[in-house]
Amino acid sequence: MPDNNKLINVSLLLNIFVSIVFAALVGTGVWYLFKVLTPQTISVSGSSSSQITNQIASYSLTLEVSDADKAKAVEGLSERSKSVTQLIKDFGIPEEDIETTSLNIYQRQDSVYRDGVTTYELGDWFASYTINTKLRDLTRSEDLTSLLATVEGASMWGPNLTIDDETIDEEGLLNAAIEDARSKGTAIATGVGKKLGRVIQINEGSAQYMYGGVKYDMASGMGGGAGIPVEPGSTSTYKNVTVIFELK
Repeated sequence: MPDNNKLINVSLLLNIFVSIVFAALVGTGVWYLFKVLTPQTISVSGSSSSQITNQIASYSLTLEVSDADKAKAVEGLSERSKSVTQLIKDFGIPEEDIETTSLNIYQRQDSVYRDGVTTYELGDWFASYTINTKLRDLTRSEDLTSLLATVEGASMWGPNLTIDDETIDEEGLLNAAIEDARSKGTAIATGVGKKLGRVIQINEGSAQYMYGGVKYDMASGMGGGAGIPVEPGSTSTYKNVTVIFELK
């Protein structure tokens, strides 16, 4: 009569052996599929740049009026701001390129020192108005600079020279940046005895600008500005990408 305990042990060992073999086969299969279906990759950064002549000149003009009477200060500022705005329009600047950026009305506090104590007393009322304007014809930048510099009792900043974003060749910069990444990737692949394969993924960075040009700061009340030279200069534009390539 067969020994049942021995039969059970043999059956158990056989099941364990089969399980181990099955697990090994599954593991080998998964490893093989991983090697075949998951390619080796490298991540490479690429960049490109171009130089563009500036096309826009921006100016900021601040007017300020003071008076002991608040109403008179506001009235004086209103008259001057309307006059300056009309002066800019008469020069030929369209309304969409003229923008009011700030309007402030406040009463100054003057420090007074009496009997060893510093106190503050209310002084005159001040009203200020800042207007920005853009000039898109740089052949007239010297004329506008000279005109704004003659406005009495005003501070003028500019011209700040920039480019028109619509003139940037985004597609050309992007293609050049990708080609730069491909060239670097090829060199890396060759160095490790591989070949560069297909593109797996591209991450595009934001465009960057490096502005050139000039900026003048005209003191308040500065008289005639004839003969002030304004050179357009240029702006450097950059595009950056990160490309993941397959290695073969």
